[in-house]
Amino acid sequence: MPWQPPSFGSRPTKPKPWARREGAPDTRKRGRAGQRDRAQVLAEEPLCRACLDKGLTAASTKVDHVVPLSEGGSDERSNKQGLCDPCHDAKSAAERAAARRRPTADHP
Repeated sequence: MPWQPPSFGSRPTKPKPWARREGAPDTRKRGRAGQRDRAQVLAEEPLCRACLDKGLTAASTKVDHVVPLSEGGSDERSNKQGLCDPCHDAKSAAERAAARRRPTADHP
């Protein structure tokens, strides 16, 4: 008879922050449509939008959602901007920090 480790029940797992909520539509464009949109944004905005606001010039290397999809933003062109790597990383870190401070349904 094969040996099987003891089972003590399963622990409920917390959903990952990036995981789509149950029943929520996935609105992100993927595949060739997403690649085409990213190429269009970088062609239209060759310079980082955040750096231009500061009076600097840096090439756009990342396409960013102005209002993140996780906060109800759309995947339309009007909600996308070109950013350089440092600006994109800083904006993403700030969004993650804000999400951690936001109350959840479990902990108001």
